[in-house]
Amino acid sequence: MELDRFDKHILEILSNEDVNLNELSERINLSVSSVHRRIKSLIDHKIISGLKREINYQKLGFSLHVLLQVSLSKHDTDIFAKFLDELESIPEVIRAFLVTGQTADFIVEVVARDMENYSEILLKRIGKIEHVAGLHSSFVIKEYDVLNCHGLLNKV
Repeated sequence: MELDRFDKHILEILSNEDVNLNELSERINLSVSSVHRRIKSLIDHKIISGLKREINYQKLGFSLHVLLQVSLSKHDTDIFAKFLDELESIPEVIRAFLVTGQTADFIVEVVARDMENYSEILLKRIGKIEHVAGLHSSFVIKEYDVLNCHGLLNKV
């Protein structure tokens, strides 16, 4: 899909702000229906995955935000698929990334109410998944938004 200046402007705004279609339409000077069609096309072409809002887990009582490095004892697509299926049954797991260049195979993003809750998630659920060989937790102290979509979109 070839992105024009309107598509790039839509992506720039959506990457930095939560806006509704009417406001987006006014800001880029296109009709609401045209903006809606463009967003649908961006979704259909998998350039964006939708217009979901970020959840503030702290406001919901999840005070711990953890990046968990997980190493598996075996490496094949079936083992990875089974591991991901198990993760999907743990509601506190909010994202998982298959990575390379690390000692871990996956980085799993987890939220927990407190240390006791995280300990239960780590030791009784994730740690019990078949083929999990190593776990290393890093606790998020503060999150920063450093998105520079405008600079990146200028290279497209």
